[in-house]
Amino acid sequence: MDYPARERLKILGHARSYMAAKRPELVARLPTPDGREAVRVMEIEVAAYDWNCPQYIIPRYTQPQVMELVAPLQRRIRELEAPLKSF
Repeated sequence: MDYPARERLKILGHARSYMAAKRPELVARLPTPDGREAVRVMEIEVAAYDWNCPQYIIPRYTQPQVMELVAPLQRRIRELEAPLKSF
């Protein structure tokens, strides 16, 4: 799900769950950017997929994304309020 881009991938398939210790070849293929080890792995046999229409996906943003968008507005408000402080 990508809320800002209003994209959602639907996947139809058959999933199998394994203990990581029993499927080291799957674990070896997984990225682990934070260094944590997998306990369980999922293998999905994809039968079909489709991208959803974005019409009903409400965009959602992280706080840093919102702050970045609001920063220029806040600067402009400070500029406009500065002369008023002398009254």
